[in-house]
Amino acid sequence: MNLRDLRYLVALAEEHHFGRAAASCGVSQPTLSTQIHRLENELGVPLAVRVGRRIEMTPVGERITQTAREMLALADDIRTLATEEYDRTTRQLTVGVFPTLGPFLLPRVIARFDQHQPRVSIHVVEQRTAQLLEAVHQGDLDVAVVAAPVQDETLTAIPVFREEFLLVTGADDELAREKGPIDPHEVSTDGLILMSEGHCLRDQVLEVCSPSHPGPPDALSVGSLATIRELVSVGAGRTLMPRSAVSAPTPQDPRIVIREFTQPRPHRDIVVCGRPTAMTRPSVLALVNILRTLPGDIVEPLGVDGATSCSHGLGAQSDLRMPLP
Repeated sequence: MNLRDLRYLVALAEEHHFGRAAASCGVSQPTLSTQIHRLENELGVPLAVRVGRRIEMTPVGERITQTAREMLALADDIRTLATEEYDRTTRQLTVGVFPTLGPFLLPRVIARFDQHQPRVSIHVVEQRTAQLLEAVHQGDLDVAVVAAPVQDETLTAIPVFREEFLLVTGADDELAREKGPIDPHEVSTDGLILMSEGHCLRDQVLEVCSPSHPGPPDALSVGSLATIRELVSVGAGRTLMPRSAVSAPTPQDPRIVIREFTQPRPHRDIVVCGRPTAMTRPSVLALVNILRTLPGDIVEPLGVDGATSCSHGLGAQSDLRMPLP
């Protein structure tokens, strides 16, 4: 068994056709078919079967193909690590970010990344967290910037910053007229405006508000923070937002009131996670350090000397840092 045979297997699983799989690998169909059959003989199990005009993977073939994808991704990580260290050609770092963080994070990061890693082109993909982690496993992403905790022991997670939540209400909301910080227990789930199902921010907000108001929330759900802001501004409800979503350069809206919470303030911890081999690449370590040096009035760094300990047990990864070039 070798990496070439594993690439043939993955191509067959993706194309469901020997001819198309061979074309995607740049070999003849007999060559690919012969190597697949040799791999089956070596492993002693059937990997693919013909169903009508389509090639389908057997159950064990599916499991082996998934492991093959992970092995190929690790091999690519090794090549890229070596290239970044010694080759001066331009490389690409593919980073995944979830939608309620990306619009506010990326403008602050990309300019600095260009300064410190001029020979690495950063490419950003916005998806929900579950899709990002799957893409990391498949090798489609180098790393993902997500909220902790990451429930996947095969990935390495490095904490980078903590971001507090703020209460965002319309100017006529009764909580807008309260004096001083708001106790999060005073915020009912009734009347909340939430992100739609599948967004991690929805679960984070409900985790803050639900303990004092158990039961299904009477909440309006939408697909973006921009839509939530507009709904809050016309008095349709209230919400919790991360501080970055309501900080400059986002323009202030006189129809919206932003309130701090009492200590300990609800927050989310952000980590960079990826396959262990990818996390030692110079470009990834530069990204980690840039994220740890975002403006202190917006986020609080994690994993650096003097920073708050990560509340999700990821602080042990903090030794995987390096000075910015």
